[in-house]
Amino acid sequence: MLEWTQDQAMSQLDFIFDHLDAICRGGLARYQEYPADIRIEHDSRAKFACIYSHMETAAHARLSDLSNVIHKDIGGLKVWIVGEKATIRFKKMDEDGRTRNYPTKQAKDFDKQLPLPGIPCPPLNLVVGYWPNSLGTDVERVQVARPMGKAIDWCAAIVPTDSRIVGQPRWYDVTRQAQLG
Repeated sequence: MLEWTQDQAMSQLDFIFDHLDAICRGGLARYQEYPADIRIEHDSRAKFACIYSHMETAAHARLSDLSNVIHKDIGGLKVWIVGEKATIRFKKMDEDGRTRNYPTKQAKDFDKQLPLPGIPCPPLNLVVGYWPNSLGTDVERVQVARPMGKAIDWCAAIVPTDSRIVGQPRWYDVTRQAQLG
């Protein structure tokens, strides 16, 4: 299996950083537009399902017209193939880039960097998502993580579009070092 560096992986996505940032931030922002009396009725599963749905809708609106981005639904796993190398899926994340859900076989294979039907080989499977603030009302940062099974190889934060400085990096490494026992 080809080992992708963080720099190589992020360079595959650089041309859509603005879109990824807007998709993730927009999903949560759209959910916050719901009336408070509706949001209070949602358990965490319903809340995150709504936010994910808004992210998917935004992804279709922003990415579908790009010539080098293709959407695929592989047995329920919704992914975007970016260029000829990277495949992404959208998720809510924790600070380290980990996601939580009941993973399907396709999602487990994706996270193990295994090839799936219609995905370029060798795969570069990345998860793009938002890390919410402690109240769940705003996005702390939009992140890209490379899962390696249940572990995270690395995690990078995209610099928000409105915070970028010309000539400065458009992303930065937020991978935390493993604690030594």
